[in-house]
Amino acid sequence: MNKTKLAIAIATVSALSLGAASNASAKVVYNTYNMDGSKSGTDGWTRENQKTGDLVAWLGTGSGIAPFGYVGKQALNWAVKIQNSSQTSVVSQAEAIKAYGDAATVDLDTVDGAWGSWPVDPLNPNSGRRGWAHHVDYGLIKSDVATDVRIDVSSLNGVIDNFGITVFTGMDDGTAGYSHHAEWNTDYLSVFYEDPAKVDNPHGTNGVIYKTHGDSSTVTFHAEADTVYSIYLGGNEIGGQNFGDLDGYVVNVSAVPVPAAAWLFGTGLAGLLSLGRKKKAVI
Repeated sequence: MNKTKLAIAIATVSALSLGAASNASAKVVYNTYNMDGSKSGTDGWTRENQKTGDLVAWLGTGSGIAPFGYVGKQALNWAVKIQNSSQTSVVSQAEAIKAYGDAATVDLDTVDGAWGSWPVDPLNPNSGRRGWAHHVDYGLIKSDVATDVRIDVSSLNGVIDNFGITVFTGMDDGTAGYSHHAEWNTDYLSVFYEDPAKVDNPHGTNGVIYKTHGDSSTVTFHAEADTVYSIYLGGNEIGGQNFGDLDGYVVNVSAVPVPAAAWLFGTGLAGLLSLGRKKKAVI
């Protein structure tokens, strides 16, 4: 489904900015980059000429600006704004079309081997297995409140059985490069050797600090209020192949309230620590 600049303008002018103000009706926004205007395939570029040129319009932000004040060179496909600790948001092409109509020519897809592709037998690893940046899709998440966040990724067409997800604190600040064809997670083996996934700025950026990862289509992390988190996701098939088959995906982003007992425990602990400090000061 192709788009026109007029359609993009109509869709974006009517939306408020995720970067400058909260918008209850636009919790999920999408990049609309289209390489030559005639075919689907955003690759997530945020400028018309990949890393340079005019800024690409976004669906769901004021005047099509990038979400959360993003100025980086790294590819970026979508962004989610969490406004309360019970919110659930869905990132998908179907949801984009539902929210923004025919202008939503967004490309949400990845391949087997994007996040990683590894041997079945961990005792006989095939050195050099890796994922590739140009197959990875990128998202941003920002919450108005401190909350736990669960991310679940599922296949749209049943091609990819499993997805890898890495969460980073921060986002590309545009002060360095972005290697679109970088390899990453080289020689990663779930449980046995996960260090390759725990690297800051794995694709040559600045401002992207490793927080956590999940290699089985889901991950949960604690989001601090008003902090942006970068999400890297892609196909992660055990015994899969690099440069595997393309598949669309759906992302469910769920804010999970911290249990009341945890808050009570934290308050009680803080009180005990405070009491301890007072006694020590008296002594």
